[in-house]
Amino acid sequence: MSSLDDKPFPKGALLGAGLLVLTTVAGVGTIQLQKHFTHDGTGGPAMAAAPLQVRALRFVDQQDGVSIYGGHVRVFDAATGAELPQLRERDGFIRAVLNSLTYERTKNGVTAAPVFELALWPDNKITIADKATGAHINLGDFGPGNKSVFLRFFTTALAKS
Repeated sequence: MSSLDDKPFPKGALLGAGLLVLTTVAGVGTIQLQKHFTHDGTGGPAMAAAPLQVRALRFVDQQDGVSIYGGHVRVFDAATGAELPQLRERDGFIRAVLNSLTYERTKNGVTAAPVFELALWPDNKITIADKATGAHINLGDFGPGNKSVFLRFFTTALAKS
């Protein structure tokens, strides 16, 4: 005979735990449904307006292994071929974003040279997308500091607005 036979588990605690689980599942379900219905059908979030500026960028890793993140990365405007300032050693967030997008390309078997589209939106969002895979990242989800490291790839006038 166990102690539960003499003293059953309190029904209030079981009811409370059940309500907690139910509330959690309902909350997560609601958030996922909101995400699903606020997309524009292309995998990205629905944007009410056109972006203020879009810039196609090409990142080329020099593979010289100068830091813990890898080698120097040269950045080019894909439309003009103009070279932009290369990534600094402390630009680990940019490298993490690029690694994520590159992983999606590898996973999907995309072998074309990577060109990523950086967009600045009227609501001050910054997104980066890979048209070849459909992968897209809202850079604001990672905080204002991480988002701001991408501002240097836009013109100065737009970056300050």
